[in-house]
Amino acid sequence: MQTESEQEKEMKPEGEPQKPAEAPKVDPAEVQQKEIDSLRNQLLRLQADFENAKKRWLKKEAELQEIANKEVLIQLLDIYDDFERALSAAPENRDANVYMAGVEMISKRLEGFLKSYGVTRIEAAGKLFDPEQHEAVAHEATESVPETTVLAEMRTGYLMNGRVLRPAVVKVAVKPEGGGDSSEGTTFKEGV
Repeated sequence: MQTESEQEKEMKPEGEPQKPAEAPKVDPAEVQQKEIDSLRNQLLRLQADFENAKKRWLKKEAELQEIANKEVLIQLLDIYDDFERALSAAPENRDANVYMAGVEMISKRLEGFLKSYGVTRIEAAGKLFDPEQHEAVAHEATESVPETTVLAEMRTGYLMNGRVLRPAVVKVAVKPEGGGDSSEGTTFKEGV
């Protein structure tokens, strides 16, 4: 006896192709919309990547500009120091007022120039020693102020946009050893 599938095979002629199972119908408009959505998402990602790269580039450019300005500003600070020394050593003759007015005018212009680049003074005297902003070149034994307090500023330090441009050179208080004279503990580093 033959099974049903064998009987079906016998009924169909051998040359007749069998029909494949029907594929689900695909709407061409739906396929096109999916492709459009995919391309739109890809475009949005590329735009976001471009904006992020642009921001990184602008930030890096600003950092490089700040580094380039640093060298120029360090040299200008030395000139500014010279003007401040000149102001403190005014001549003792009739033209002293004219001299002082001229030097003060130059000093104010230079100070304004430095401020336009974000340069500000580091206030050191009377503050606690901060190794990131101060360079200690001397110390003095004293009990009149807490240990590591800056007693004197030997060279003004400056910040540029909140970062140290040049550290302040300072003298720092230390604890007296054995109650001796407070001036005995003063020492200086060579070469500053």
